[in-house]
Amino acid sequence: MRDPLLVCLALGGLVFPACDPDGHVDFFQTVTPAPSFPGTAGDAAVYQNLFAYTPDSKCAPQVPRQLDSKTEVRIFVGNGVAASEIGRYAGGLQRYYDFYGVTMFTRYDPIAVPLDHAIVLNDAVIADRMREVAGVDPACLSSLYPTVACEQAYGAAMLYNVKQFLHAYAEPDRNVINLVLLKRVASLNPGAETGLLNWGIAGLGLSEALVNSAGGSDVSISLADTLDETGFSPTVFIAVNLTDFLLREPDIVVAHEFGHAYGLPHLKPGDLDYGTNLMDPSASECDLSLRTDQLTTIEQATAAYGDLLDTSLYDGPELLSFTDRAPEILEIVRARVAARALATGGGQ
Repeated sequence: MRDPLLVCLALGGLVFPACDPDGHVDFFQTVTPAPSFPGTAGDAAVYQNLFAYTPDSKCAPQVPRQLDSKTEVRIFVGNGVAASEIGRYAGGLQRYYDFYGVTMFTRYDPIAVPLDHAIVLNDAVIADRMREVAGVDPACLSSLYPTVACEQAYGAAMLYNVKQFLHAYAEPDRNVINLVLLKRVASLNPGAETGLLNWGIAGLGLSEALVNSAGGSDVSISLADTLDETGFSPTVFIAVNLTDFLLREPDIVVAHEFGHAYGLPHLKPGDLDYGTNLMDPSASECDLSLRTDQLTTIEQATAAYGDLLDTSLYDGPELLSFTDRAPEILEIVRARVAARALATGGGQ
């Protein structure tokens, strides 16, 4: 198996010529609800073809027991993502969870959203936005414990597109999981020191319970304060271009993200089944399994039709990717923004 992060660097040069520093990148993209949203629920049977798939014996995990559960999904598609990708990803999601007796369904047409990416990791762009739009000196991030206003200005830039989507389509919580298919999770043209990090992000999953949890994190910046959103439906962003380049099938990426939405934390070294479980932080094989106790968690989270989440089960804030967690990413980019601001006379 190729190292995902090393391949991601190659991906930047081979697939995305727009990452040329002279190329234009629309970092901040506005999202407004479609006139049809939230719409009237239709017959789930009409949309079940979206979750159709071809069985693949090479992607068969071990099954300690079968559930009889359902999960309602709303599907969104970003700029440049082909309609055929809906079936590949929704089908891959169903192909994995069918082994465990979990049925995915939707009652609505997929909605197009004007997004190329979810987050911005370009430190210069973030610093400029903090200064020019929020009126906050980005040098505030050099403090060991930034103020809430400083963190929110940082998040308003870095997570602008995420916040736009949540405002338009995820607030208030509608008791569904949103699946958002984008060309990439992180924008093109990152800062030089975050290029590797940028190309390594295959997915981003958020829920209110997840971002409010500080479990397992000893960093000084808060994802809850940085995101500054409440009362939203759990939302999963998937980087279609990256996942398609790295993996034969997308099943493991989208299934892993939904595992978090159900309340399953990452496994840690020393945990039972570490290295062979769907919830491994570096999961990349399509036949990784779930344990009986993890299936119990999913069963509890889907005990009633459309009753999706037990919000007590999240284990720390994280950007869901092959290798990278939110606290570390927030700290890396924060340090870059602060250093740039101080170097240009900020905080004087």
